[in-house]
Amino acid sequence: MIRNKEKEDVFYAKKDFCFSYSSLNKLLFSPSLFYKEYILFDREVRTDKHLVEGKLVHCLLFEPENVEEKFSIVPGKAPSDSVRKVLKDMALHTDAVTLVSVEDFVILDSLKELNLYQSLKKDEARIAKIRTLDNEPYWKFLSNTNVDVVDQDTLTKCEEKVEAIKENKDVLALFEQQQSDFELDPIETHAERYLKSELKDKNFGLHGYIDFYKIDHEKFEVTICDLKTTSKTISDFKDTVDFYNYWLQAAIYMKLVYDTLGENAEKYTITFKFVVIDTYKQVYVFDVTQETMDAWVSGLEGVIKVGAHHYDKRNYQLPYDFLTGNIKL
Repeated sequence: MIRNKEKEDVFYAKKDFCFSYSSLNKLLFSPSLFYKEYILFDREVRTDKHLVEGKLVHCLLFEPENVEEKFSIVPGKAPSDSVRKVLKDMALHTDAVTLVSVEDFVILDSLKELNLYQSLKKDEARIAKIRTLDNEPYWKFLSNTNVDVVDQDTLTKCEEKVEAIKENKDVLALFEQQQSDFELDPIETHAERYLKSELKDKNFGLHGYIDFYKIDHEKFEVTICDLKTTSKTISDFKDTVDFYNYWLQAAIYMKLVYDTLGENAEKYTITFKFVVIDTYKQVYVFDVTQETMDAWVSGLEGVIKVGAHHYDKRNYQLPYDFLTGNIKL
């Protein structure tokens, strides 16, 4: 791990850092990668198609009015994941208006960096793979770095997924009761809500965007829903929860919502549900039992301890168990 003392000092001087699910998960997986992305701000631009599709489904379902603000729909077919990475990388290093006007060396450097088309013997052949008519519309929209770019086929695919979600009676029961205009309405609903919490005796907090949660102030009940799109099947989702540490995300969201309830928080019963749509457009609502959630919340406490160790000691060389000598053969 290459340290940068100046950037590190800037990061710690702010004293308002909050871990999200993704940053904590990154820290558990590779502290050095966390250091690179969150402290040095040297973060890889992710343009993977499945990630963009997931974001689009979320937007279409929870905030359809913001689709045009967050996404650009290009004519034709969008490039492959690997070519999109190259184009995005090139866009960060050139001000070229058209793909044709991009300097050859910019294309070649990016292709080499991402190890793409290196089996081709001539530079001209590598460049020709990028300078195509199909890639030109995508390049045009890259000038707006605040939006994701999708093609019409992807939009249609995601719209079909959203319709499948809306047609599910269990999901409909969760989302149908939206907040009314009456000031004293006991039902309070939130979609794509940003929440932030402080942690007692810690030098950092937690934050995140909650897909959807509903509070019934008369019954003292809270329901939190997290939408997941998966390329596998709903039968595989239990393993997916473990693989991606979705349990950690659920525990963080429970903490964030609990802290919004104020002095009466202990009176509320909070339930958590994963709304999952799989590759075959099968939709299922996974209820999380109280026993399981208690275990996940306990696990979050352990993860926060790990985060505090790295953060307070400014040590991101190795994962926690290796730093503390807990790994034996």
